[in-house]
Amino acid sequence: MRWLTAILAMLFCFGQAVGQKVETLRVGNAAVKIVRDRYGVPHIDAPSLYGVFYGSGYVQAQDRLAQMEFYRRTAKGELAELMGEEAVEQDKQRRLLGYTEAERWEQFAALDSEGQLVLKAFADGINAVIAQVNAGKRPMPQRLKDLGVTRLRPWKPTDTIAIAHMMAERFGSSGGEELRILQLRFYLQLRFGAQAMSVLNDLVWQNDPTSPTTVHGEDKRQGTRDKGVKSLLPAPSPLSLAVLQQAIRVAEEWDSLAWCQRLGLFTRFGSYAMVVAPQKSATGRPLLLGGPQMATGTPSIAYEIALYCPKFEVRGMTFPGIPIVLIGMSRYLAWTTTSGAGDNVDIFAEHLSKESKYRYLYRGEWKPMERRVELIFVKGKDEPEQLEVCRTVHGVVLRWDEKAGVAYARAKAYAGRELGALRAIYAFHKARTLREFEKACRHIATSHNFFVATKDGDIGFWFCGRYPIRAEGVDPRFPTPGTGEFDWQGFVPFEKLPQQINPPQGFFANWNNKPAVWWDNGDLPRWGAIHHVKRIIDLLRSKPKLTLDDLRRFVVDIEGYDIRADYFKPLLLQAIQHVAPDDAELQMIADLLRRWDNQRSEGSVGATVFEGWFEALQDVTFADDLGDFGDKSLFRIAIQPSLLWYVFADNPPRRLSRDYLNGEQKEVVMVKALRAALERLRKEKGDIAHWGFRKPLWRFDPLPPIQGPNRGAYIQIVEVSIPPRGMNILPPGQSEDPQSPHYADQHTLAMRWQFKPMLFLPPPR
Repeated sequence: MRWLTAILAMLFCFGQAVGQKVETLRVGNAAVKIVRDRYGVPHIDAPSLYGVFYGSGYVQAQDRLAQMEFYRRTAKGELAELMGEEAVEQDKQRRLLGYTEAERWEQFAALDSEGQLVLKAFADGINAVIAQVNAGKRPMPQRLKDLGVTRLRPWKPTDTIAIAHMMAERFGSSGGEELRILQLRFYLQLRFGAQAMSVLNDLVWQNDPTSPTTVHGEDKRQGTRDKGVKSLLPAPSPLSLAVLQQAIRVAEEWDSLAWCQRLGLFTRFGSYAMVVAPQKSATGRPLLLGGPQMATGTPSIAYEIALYCPKFEVRGMTFPGIPIVLIGMSRYLAWTTTSGAGDNVDIFAEHLSKESKYRYLYRGEWKPMERRVELIFVKGKDEPEQLEVCRTVHGVVLRWDEKAGVAYARAKAYAGRELGALRAIYAFHKARTLREFEKACRHIATSHNFFVATKDGDIGFWFCGRYPIRAEGVDPRFPTPGTGEFDWQGFVPFEKLPQQINPPQGFFANWNNKPAVWWDNGDLPRWGAIHHVKRIIDLLRSKPKLTLDDLRRFVVDIEGYDIRADYFKPLLLQAIQHVAPDDAELQMIADLLRRWDNQRSEGSVGATVFEGWFEALQDVTFADDLGDFGDKSLFRIAIQPSLLWYVFADNPPRRLSRDYLNGEQKEVVMVKALRAALERLRKEKGDIAHWGFRKPLWRFDPLPPIQGPNRGAYIQIVEVSIPPRGMNILPPGQSEDPQSPHYADQHTLAMRWQFKPMLFLPPPR
């Protein structure tokens, strides 16, 4: 069979190359060859590192120059120069939370000579295309032309560094939500008084040892329990609540995210991964699936590329503006990543001097804040906007509450180390063994899960990042006093982070879930008893031996599966039987739910009924006690499935502080919620024949949308054989140009859940 696989691979490569244009670039005395396969994916072959990364910049600029321009301007806070005054707030957020150009150059200077060469060669390749555009030899991208752009400035290594910072933070930064929890606490204090903290612990738990984990085989009793910490914060006031809201807007980058959504850049946080060991693989070779869920749009947030040089041969996805393959495969291994969601950002409450808001108390001394003024140039305005940026020893100041004598500063455990992720992933290109891969993971400072499968048959998982060791007595859910005695006590060593090699269960499953039993939630309770990764685990356990086609089926399954139904549907069916055995309508609904496959399929009445019932159950259980937090959508988010499970499970893994059912029987409440849901559905939708579920849409404007957004923006499935074989999909297409044949040639495939072959295609030498 191996010889047959090799022949088929050769035939495919030949078929991909026939009729395709081979472009040759002269880079110094060397030739860089570019072959595009039938989907326009560029395969770049060069005799040197400089040549291959020059080619990487060149092809990305050919295909995505407008997108790259938006990326670098968004990352550096210079979007208002293109978009006008409406983009000023986005630019202010990026300038406030990001780095100065001088700091980016300092980080470039700190790279080793090879790292600098990669970024310089990449910039040179991009600039070759920019020079063609500026000289009129290549058309200006239409999106930029429509904005009145007539000339593009040269690309600099710091443009790539700015994009790397932005992406590392977007997908590897977690925490910093202490102000939102503080706002919740103030709300609960007004409602519950002295009992506010016990209610908050119900809503924002720190650890549930029953939550599904990536590392298996641990004692579930290792998980820590919620601990009470005395308040170190001022009492609430209307002013402090207003300041919190403003600070939350900045800390969570509301304006920046809104612009990213508008421009079709990144908006989502999430990814899934599956890795199968040889003993569980039908071919005896390890399998790896990566499905980063980042954003949807036209063009895609991601860009596919293959790089060939004497040091490595790799293929996979990157972000436009980044020279290397971020998720992909080499001749020796395949890798993928998901966001780790580990708490690596804290808010510090600085104690201000009464004489000046720019002085704060630290270790017994009044220290001046670092201050600078950023100039934001705005299209259509003669004078630039000015933004004052202040920093303390902990980080940038988000907002002042002068009446309370507090300034809120944002501290990042990974500050100045974001490029460690690029260093590590570049090392993956050259790695040949699992141990070499593991060594590279040590450089990653932002929070990511990394997975690898090697041709030697090894599979591995590492929960990467730099996580602070917090001082005794600090509750990580709230702002930390910034006076010095509660500062971080160091960082968790890499060896102590959750990780595992060749697990006994024969697979790894991840969907941004809890890495290990003993690892706590951060500011928000992301990990509880109910987590959607359970469906991946169940599917991987469903067969003794798995194939690439199985993993492809699993991707389709998890897109619409409602994991809540695994837990709550049996309870509801039992409640209907016990409480309303003679109610014909409810018995009909019970039969409908019994036959429902738990998939949120288009047209499914069962999915609509279950969704309506679940929302009604949230209301009847918690709304009378908690109110709606002043925002019904926030209420829906806060009342998580795990929290409801702690109320209704027969043996809940967490005991809550109060009876939220107020003495009513569980089954009676569930049936009451069902009746309320049915009544609302009748009012809103009419007859049950019109209750069919409508799947959310994955938008690719101006192309037709695709139903069901809960899928990977890029999906790759690889069997790490010799040679590796796999498949992937990156809709809608490789090019941003609507006139290109590769603008939407993967869109129809994605609509049908089809994949294209993922093979190496070395250009002819």
